Amino acid sequence: MITEEDFSIDELVKKMKKPEIGAIVTFLGVVRDEGIRGMEVDVYDEMAEEELEKLERDALKKFEVEAVEIVHRKGSLKVGENIVAILVGAKHRKEAFRACEYLIDELKERVPIWKKELNEKSEQTY
Repeated sequence: MITEEDFSIDELVKKMKKPEIGAIVTFLGVVRDEGIRGMEVDVYDEMAEEELEKLERDALKKFEVEAVEIVHRKGSLKVGENIVAILVGAKHRKEAFRACEYLIDELKERVPIWKKELNEKSEQTY
């Protein structure tokens, strides 16, 4: 899901809890303070949503996991704000960790999202 709104990692975990899930692995990316005042996140919405859905389906097929949730913010973000959350629910932790790492790596490669760091002197896009 792509959103301009902040999200609660606690609420996402609560939503994922089910009797068949014994492990929930989370990745939470936040805007870090490296001399910047914030970040602008641009997204090609339609294509990004489609790719996120494909990634979720891929992880469900490739790993022995029960549930996957990806949330990515867009717009202007301040230092300390949430950027991305990935949650993977599985019967056992090992597959959940593997799937979570796969998802963040593939998200960075496949999903059309651009981040621009904003500081006092310059802007850097990546």
